[in-house]
Amino acid sequence: MTNNEKLLNALMQFKNSAREISELWHKADEETNSNLCDDYPFPNDFDEVVFKIEDWVFTQQKLLKR
Repeated sequence: MTNNEKLLNALMQFKNSAREISELWHKADEETNSNLCDDYPFPNDFDEVVFKIEDWVFTQQKLLKR
């Protein structure tokens, strides 16, 4: 497996993990939701961050498969 293939696999795992975190966050109880919001490191809502991650990974897929 080439480095580009390894990188692409890692990016896909990153994208999938971000999506899973988003889905689980929506199902979290109030206490967990509140704790997740403490020291939140992004300037955007997490759903927006996930969308940007997915878009970025899709772009990288196209570039790395050349």
